[in-house]
Amino acid sequence: MLAVILCAWSMIIFGGTAAADTPQQGWVGDLPIMQGMAIEPQLGFAFDSPEGRIVQVFATGPSENASVISYYNAALAGLGWAGADGRWQRDGEVLVISQVEMASGRLWRIRLSPL
Repeated sequence: MLAVILCAWSMIIFGGTAAADTPQQGWVGDLPIMQGMAIEPQLGFAFDSPEGRIVQVFATGPSENASVISYYNAALAGLGWAGADGRWQRDGEVLVISQVEMASGRLWRIRLSPL
């Protein structure tokens, strides 16, 4: 599992914008990244813990909360995630998407962790 996450992470970091230009958007592991978002690779991490995988990425993107949450409500439901409005669960994992204020400005934080 860690190898899959790290491989996907590497493709995003080293793949430039090519992954984001595809119709299916970019992906971090098995999580979609909304078109228009750009991952900030120096701020994220991914690893496996005894309880499960932990992935945290930060992305620039649309500042409108409603459009991002609407996208993820639809995209994640199709992938088997249950929940809405910034918090979803699936197979013992929780995914939280929120805006955070950083020194460089406002970013989106996408965090996947065990329940």
